[in-house]
Amino acid sequence: MTPRRGEVWLVDFGEPVGREQAGIRPAVVVSTDALNEGPAGVVLVLPVTSARRDLPSHIEIEPGESGLDHPSYAKCEDAKSVSERRLIDRLGVVEPEPLFEIGRVLRYLLEL
Repeated sequence: MTPRRGEVWLVDFGEPVGREQAGIRPAVVVSTDALNEGPAGVVLVLPVTSARRDLPSHIEIEPGESGLDHPSYAKCEDAKSVSERRLIDRLGVVEPEPLFEIGRVLRYLLEL
């Protein structure tokens, strides 16, 4: 199954270096579907945390359609390119409003 922008997947981030996210955890796919369907074999994801830290770079994702069990937060400051082989299982999809906010924060963080 090809991941799509806005989907939530369970991802194996592997062993951490420094403060990187590690282990198996949910993540939101933020790369364009053109990349996701292409030959590169990588997708750009944002790790998801359940810890509320009230950071402007953390966008809340509600349970339900997302496949998450409780309110969680996409960590926009931790955008990461991962091999599609690290994707374990599709959990759900992010609603349009938080996906828009994720895009807004990424544009701010990357000065786009």
